[in-house]
Amino acid sequence: MGSGYVRFGLPWNWEGLDETELQRRQAELRTWVNWFVARYHLVGRVPRCWDRHPGLVDELKALWYYHEEVTNPLVPLVDGDEVHDPSEPEDPEVLARAYQDWHEARWRWMTGPLTDAPGYRECLTHQGHVDDGHASDAVVFTEASAARVDEPIDAAQLAR
Repeated sequence: MGSGYVRFGLPWNWEGLDETELQRRQAELRTWVNWFVARYHLVGRVPRCWDRHPGLVDELKALWYYHEEVTNPLVPLVDGDEVHDPSEPEDPEVLARAYQDWHEARWRWMTGPLTDAPGYRECLTHQGHVDDGHASDAVVFTEASAARVDEPIDAAQLAR
């Protein structure tokens, strides 16, 4: 990558945000998740401790940003005549199909990842957060992988 490029932090990537901004975004996500759970009758299907499950947070965040994109798009202001016609938002080009696609994505999530995802079924059963040991498994995996980072990959094994 040349020197004419920089990494641009997209709004759904919360890594490295200062604490104030992170808390603001988390509060907005909680508000949306509360709406989402109530709207689509997901009480008892989304654990109350959803925010303690990073994978579930990522999935809900993706649905939230997708929902925002089709229901409340960010549009540029069009500069008009400052005296007679002040600036106003440009008409968004959001097709009805995009809204339908969001509902299809929501339905797929509700019938797929929401029902199949391991790691929080116990939380639903016990109506509170249960540590399923996934974090410690991930640490063991990371440590084992890190020990092998400098080893060359055997091309013959990859071909199998």
